[in-house]
Amino acid sequence: MLATASPAATAATAATTGESAARYYYGAIAVARDGRIGRSWDYRTAAAARQRALRTCGRSSCKVLTTFVNGCGAVAYNSKRNVYWGGRGSTPARAKRNAIANAGGGRWVVYQCTSR
Repeated sequence: MLATASPAATAATAATTGESAARYYYGAIAVARDGRIGRSWDYRTAAAARQRALRTCGRSSCKVLTTFVNGCGAVAYNSKRNVYWGGRGSTPARAKRNAIANAGGGRWVVYQCTSR
């Protein structure tokens, strides 16, 4: 597994070296036990994206299953294990494959991408 700098650390480094800071677009997907979904995209912070996804999900059992930045997130459902699981990737197809792999099989049920 490769270690990478966090988006915030990268932006801070760019700002302190005189380079223009890159713009980060965050998104999140939340799912409730009954399958209700909440999504968000193009938020300035991961926390704001998670809050919006939870709010649009609208159930007390909603949980954020994936948060992503400048890319895509997806959620898969494995009916054999009765679990929802999140994943992310640089494209919708990669995010869907990652979510299905994380769930141990099944099918994707939702995806969302940021505009960058």
